[in-house]
Amino acid sequence: MSDALLVVSVVGTIAFALSGVMAAAEAEMDWLGAVVLAAVAAIGGGTVRDLLLGETPVFWVDDRWPLLAALGTAAVALVMLRLRPSIDPRRTTLYVATDAIGLGAFVVVGTSVALDAGTSYFIAAVMGVITGVGGGVLRDVLARRTPIVLVGEIYAVAGLLGAVAQLGLREAGAGTNLQIWLSLLIIVAVRAVAVRFGLHLPRIKRG
Repeated sequence: MSDALLVVSVVGTIAFALSGVMAAAEAEMDWLGAVVLAAVAAIGGGTVRDLLLGETPVFWVDDRWPLLAALGTAAVALVMLRLRPSIDPRRTTLYVATDAIGLGAFVVVGTSVALDAGTSYFIAAVMGVITGVGGGVLRDVLARRTPIVLVGEIYAVAGLLGAVAQLGLREAGAGTNLQIWLSLLIIVAVRAVAVRFGLHLPRIKRG
């Protein structure tokens, strides 16, 4: 794993762990629930990806830092909430920001891991999206709410656009750092624009 991809992995792990704590706060869970949601959000997508690719044991079993980083992030966040109860962990802007950053980071990581495993570009893009949205889906299910990827949000589509951009840059011979950071930026930007202007995918209507 390149240095840039490692940095992105760390950023994504921390961002998704924070989103898990905030989701737990919104669901009025206890501290254990917050830690579980933080861990699930941070490693869930990559776990699903590795199982689908037949890469076992999954990444965090051999290399424990993602799980430890998620647990550490959750612990720090919970202590901060305890010491500063005026902090509102359910602020929409903060939650959307951490979720978007986690999505972008893990799509890029997932796409890269799939390519390293020898998959086609198509499968790499699919695995990138699964890595990006998987942890958030598990987090939302445990928090007893409908995953945002299923209710018309420009979420998986943002991840797919980023994965396609990453693969296009790779095919064009762009450097690894450019592939990683530009693709991540595209995902976060698309997600931010969609949230800012209330853009949604068409929804099924009854009647």
